[in-house]
Amino acid sequence: MFTINWCDWEDIVNESFIPLLENRDRYVIMYGGRGSSKSNFEAKKLIYRCLTEDYFRHILVRNTYATIKDSSYQTIKDIIFELGLGDLFEFKLQPLEIHCINGNSFLARGCDDTQKLKSIKDPTGVWYEEDIPTENDFITITTSVRTQKANYLQETFTINPEVEGNYQDNWFWKRFFKDRNELSYSDITIIEIDKDTKVDLTFTIHHSTYKDNKWIPNEFIGFLMDLKRTNPYYWEVYCNGKWGNRILGGLFYKNFNVARNTFNWEYDEQIPLHISFDFNVNPYMSCSIWQIVGKAVYLIDELAMKNPYNTTKGVCNEFKRKYFAHKGGLFVYGDPSGKNSDTRSEKGFNDFKIITNELEIFKPTLRVATLHPPVAMRGNFINEIYANNIFDISINLFENSIYLKNDMLFGKEASDGTKLKEKVKAEDGSTHEKYHHFSDTLDYLMCEAFRNEFAQYQNGSGNIMRRPVIKDLNTKNKF
Repeated sequence: MFTINWCDWEDIVNESFIPLLENRDRYVIMYGGRGSSKSNFEAKKLIYRCLTEDYFRHILVRNTYATIKDSSYQTIKDIIFELGLGDLFEFKLQPLEIHCINGNSFLARGCDDTQKLKSIKDPTGVWYEEDIPTENDFITITTSVRTQKANYLQETFTINPEVEGNYQDNWFWKRFFKDRNELSYSDITIIEIDKDTKVDLTFTIHHSTYKDNKWIPNEFIGFLMDLKRTNPYYWEVYCNGKWGNRILGGLFYKNFNVARNTFNWEYDEQIPLHISFDFNVNPYMSCSIWQIVGKAVYLIDELAMKNPYNTTKGVCNEFKRKYFAHKGGLFVYGDPSGKNSDTRSEKGFNDFKIITNELEIFKPTLRVATLHPPVAMRGNFINEIYANNIFDISINLFENSIYLKNDMLFGKEASDGTKLKEKVKAEDGSTHEKYHHFSDTLDYLMCEAFRNEFAQYQNGSGNIMRRPVIKDLNTKNKF
C-alpha cells in the first residue's frame, strides 16, 4: 500500500466547487459557461477517489468513443502529471483505460457502442463529459451502475447547457431542470418499491461560469464578454451559462429567422383555414394549420398526433374538437401519396377521402398536387420567400410553434440539395425521421396555394418581385 500526501483542496480547486467534494448524490450535474473549471474539478475529485477508495471503477462517457481520448481521458492524464502522481498510474490506448497501481481504474466507453457499456462489470460511476446522451443511452448506462462493492455510486455531468432542437423538449432538461427557477439546487425523488421499502434518488444541480474560476486568464474573459457584441446567442450560453438551442450549419431552410419570421397572431373564424398533412405516423402524424391573408401566410396551430391517435382519422377528430366553430371555409393540402390506397385505409379509400368524409361539415376543398414538388426546388422557393419576400409572399409562424420552428432551425440539408432525413431511435427500438415532418406540410401548402408563383419560379421566367423584409416586432397582428 502507498501513502498520498494530498494538498489542500482550496489550493487546487475553485471555492464554488468545494461543497461538491463530499456530495454523494446519485446524479451531480455541473453546467454553465465555458472556462468555469467544472471539468478540472471533476477530474481532480475522481483522481482522489481512485487513489483513496478500496474499490473504484469509473466509466468515462461521451456520445462518440473517438472523442474521449482528447477530452476527459486527456484531462485526467494531464492533472495526474501536474500533481506529480504519474508513477502511480498506467495509461492505455487500446483500449482507452487508466489503471492505478492499487487496482482501481478509469474505463472509456462511447454511446456509439452501448453493448460495450453493458459489458463493464461492477462500475462505480460515470463521468459524462460535454455531451448530453440520448435518453435511451442514459437508461442503458445508469442501469448498468449497480455494484455493491463501492461506498456510493455517482454519475456526474460536466456540460455546457446547449442542445440540438428546443431544449425545453429535451428529456434531460425536462428530467432535471423543468419548473425550477434556481440556477443551483438539490432534489430527491422518492420511489416506493413496496409498502415497506422506499428508495431516494438524489441529484444536485451546480451552475458555474468564468466568474467562479480564479485562475482564468483575462484574455479569455475578454473574449467571452465580447460575444455580447459579436454573437449574443453564444454570449448567453458560453459566457452566462444559460440554456440554449444549438445553432447548426448545413440547414435546409437557410434563411429562416426567428426574430423576423415569428410573431403574435389572432385566429379569425371568418377567414378560411388551410390545413396541410404529412402522413408519416412515427413519431406522430403531422398537420399544420394556417390562415392566408392576401399573400401573407400565418401558421396558427400544429397537430402532432402520437400513438394511438396517429391516424388520418385521429388528426381529423382533433381538428374538429379544436375548430368546431369555424365558419370561414377549409382548404386541404398534403403529401400526394395520400391519394393512394394502402394498408392504413379501408378498401376503396385513401387518406384524402378519409379527410373529406371526416371534415365534411367544413365543406373542404382539396388542393393536392398530382406529383411531389421537387424537394430542392421547393426548398429554394421557400428560402427565397424568407430572404426576399419574392412575389410579395411572406411566411409567418406563431411564437409558440414547436414542431415547424424546430424543422426550420435544425432540419439539415443532404449533399444533393434535398432534405437530410436523419434517423433516431425511439424507446421501443423503432426508428423515425427526426426532422422535416412539419416542414413537408409547409412545402405542400406553399407549392399549391401559390402554384402559379412556384411554376414561375421553377421556370425562371417573368419578373420575380423581391422586396426588403421590414417588420415591426412590437406589433400584434390581427388578420
